[in-house]
Amino acid sequence: MKATVEWTGDMNFQGTTEDGAIVPIGTSPEFSQTANAASPMVMVLMALGGCQAMDVVWILNKKKIKFQKLWVELEAERVDEYPKVFSKIHMKFIVVGDVPEKALEQAATLSHEKYCSVGAMLGKSVEITHSVEVREG
Repeated sequence: MKATVEWTGDMNFQGTTEDGAIVPIGTSPEFSQTANAASPMVMVLMALGGCQAMDVVWILNKKKIKFQKLWVELEAERVDEYPKVFSKIHMKFIVVGDVPEKALEQAATLSHEKYCSVGAMLGKSVEITHSVEVREG
């Protein structure tokens, strides 16, 4: 696995994967006049959400459970001292459809405990919790 990150001016960067996918990387408006991208820490948070959401979709599909929508809301706390790492992350998995809540909980737990490599790395230093919610479609 390889990637490059190139400075594009001000405090903006462009990440490119070896397969050619392009991801804008930036900072908050307080540090950049042209901020229009996710910060590296937000990208780490989204990587965790993406990793676990993919697992949950895969697990529900293997169980032949149909749903219309699925998303993860993530909320993180950071320590006050530099390097201001995450101390806690809470993930809320929300599904729209006729999905048994127990199946969604099992999928989220399996992702967290067995499949998600991003969560496995972060979990060594960050308290990661989750909850689930099923909404009617």
